[in-house]
Amino acid sequence: MVISDFAIKRPIITIVVMLTLVIFGTFALFTLKTDEFPEVAPPFVTVAIPYPGGSPETVENEVLDPVEEAISSIAGVEKTTGRAEDGIAFILIEFAYEKPLTEATQDVRDAISGIRNDLPAEMEEPVIRKFNETDYPVVSLSLSSAALSTRELTRLADPGITRELRSLAGVAEVSVSGKLERELTVELRPEALQGAGVSVSEVVQAVQLQNLAAPIGRVESELEERSIRLRGRLDGPDEFARLVVSERNGRLIRLGDIADVRDGAEDQRTLALYNGKEAVGIDVKKATGYSTTDVAERVIERIDLVRSRLPANVTLDVVRNAGVRVEASVRN
Repeated sequence: MVISDFAIKRPIITIVVMLTLVIFGTFALFTLKTDEFPEVAPPFVTVAIPYPGGSPETVENEVLDPVEEAISSIAGVEKTTGRAEDGIAFILIEFAYEKPLTEATQDVRDAISGIRNDLPAEMEEPVIRKFNETDYPVVSLSLSSAALSTRELTRLADPGITRELRSLAGVAEVSVSGKLERELTVELRPEALQGAGVSVSEVVQAVQLQNLAAPIGRVESELEERSIRLRGRLDGPDEFARLVVSERNGRLIRLGDIADVRDGAEDQRTLALYNGKEAVGIDVKKATGYSTTDVAERVIERIDLVRSRLPANVTLDVVRNAGVRVEASVRN
């Protein structure tokens, strides 16, 4: 009986191949990017159209209906679902699967632009986004304090903390919820307006024209050129109160003569609670093509650095870290 060399070497080759596969598989397990969900692009586009001051009925009749009709004529549209609310309209558009989302988004933008002259002038520019079910925050944070107000926490969160996080590789968006932005409130006194002979439109025009910063020209020399910029932004209530609204019989009428100017905050539209207490929430979303675990790790490292700069009475907690769950899934 003769045994060939190939028959003797075949088991050895098989073992070598199996060991090679195991080695490369182990290497890939610890080096390949990991994510929570596969990156898929469902054929959905969302449109948000702000219409300040419009009631739901007005928004539906003047904005939602004409926009939906224009969008329905786009090739590849399967279904549109619209909703009118106080001051804003929402539209969810479902396209056929063979329709590229980039092309679909551009078609929606072109359709709205084509009827823009027929829509109310007060309507703001639509916000068009591709809808992605995997577009969830990889890290959610809570900024809270027993001593500082929500307005003060908002100033710490944005632009301070958000700017730090947006600079990280792989971070696509940092959003803040429960925030309370600063707002200067001008409360007109009707009796003072009537006595001074000033209309509301004059007050609005004066504030718009005198509270601005804009380029007004340039200065040229033989070797250089410098631009001149008008610095006309008003900062506090005292500066607004000294703003000249009109002139009557040689007398300057200032805003403080006909109105009360207060340094306050805008109406709170969102609320964030953490452990039953009011806080400011910060959500971090990753960019397409980046690993959830990598982005989450970078964010957590930067948070440790941010904590060292915060006041002693402010707490920054990690509410959700998707990187931990992904690592646990891979480990299992």
